[in-house]
Amino acid sequence: MAAVRLSDVAQDAGVSLATASRVLNGSARVPGKAVAERVEASAAKLGYVPNAQAQALARSRSGLIGLVVHDIADPYFATIAREIQQQVFASQSQVLLTQTDREIDTEVRALRSLIAQQVDALVLVGSHRYGNDSDAAISTLLEGFARNGGKVVGMGQSVGVGVGRTIVPDNAAAAHELATALIVEGHRRFAVVQGISGIPSAADRTGGFIAALTEAGIEPELSIEAGLTRDGGYELAEAIESHLSSATSTDDAPLCVFAPADVMALGALGELRRRGIDVPGQVSVAGFGGVPDSADSNPALTTIALPLHDMARQAVQWVLGTPPADAETGTTGSEPMESDAPEEPLEVHVRGDVLLRESTALTAKV
Repeated sequence: MAAVRLSDVAQDAGVSLATASRVLNGSARVPGKAVAERVEASAAKLGYVPNAQAQALARSRSGLIGLVVHDIADPYFATIAREIQQQVFASQSQVLLTQTDREIDTEVRALRSLIAQQVDALVLVGSHRYGNDSDAAISTLLEGFARNGGKVVGMGQSVGVGVGRTIVPDNAAAAHELATALIVEGHRRFAVVQGISGIPSAADRTGGFIAALTEAGIEPELSIEAGLTRDGGYELAEAIESHLSSATSTDDAPLCVFAPADVMALGALGELRRRGIDVPGQVSVAGFGGVPDSADSNPALTTIALPLHDMARQAVQWVLGTPPADAETGTTGSEPMESDAPEEPLEVHVRGDVLLRESTALTAKV
């Protein structure tokens, strides 16, 4: 069977080809309501789906938003991606999603592909290091995209090329606050994760955490290198088990481990329990991010809860140029996170909340 053409719809509705095109391809010049409804009814009856490229030409925009994340399996990125997709879809646009696994070459290919699809905006979620020779291709792509009218939003750190807007968590300050809260609770033995190259947010979080320990006269008992993933959490648990088995200290207080990402902390928590290590009796675990999974783990994970949904909504507001639509009602949603000022800043900083949960609870003997 031959594909249904726009001319078939126009003939069935009894209108000109130009009128049918204006109705179905999103032109600002539309006929009366009755004519539009007749054209839409004919399209539905014949099974005609408008050509996306034709719609883009009629609207001077594609209605596509490119979303680039590090790892969609990480609940941090999955939570943000889901919220962005819902908000964008409610605003009659679509999201093209790709993940990079924190590989520069993969990100370059992903950006080139999205730009080739004529996306209206690019949202880059996650912390990178831009400015090095290996990142020059990314900077060039983003600068060219912005010069041609595309919008760029970074979530995690500035994209570093003088274009777009950025939502930046205050990682160091929040981690400092978490460490201070744990010290106040009575923790004195700590292990930290550091040495994660190329991820500034992780370094900032660990740095802020250690700074609070230093101010309290506490030195981390253990410093571990592991990947910022669930598998990295398994490596972290293995290193902790090895440390506990070889430790000569008579202090039976739990070792409190700080992982700079919830996905890593959750992986470590699960692996520690599988290895027969009591959490929080022998080892306490704290993360960073506030992903929904952190409340459902056993025990529930202590963390810094970032406003992930608000961050996603702010990004959508910036790329669409209007307040985002409510994903359930289709109406415009909340106000900007920062203020009602006519001109919004190029960079918005967000703070997380310390959530002390069962994974760091101390027993009465401590």
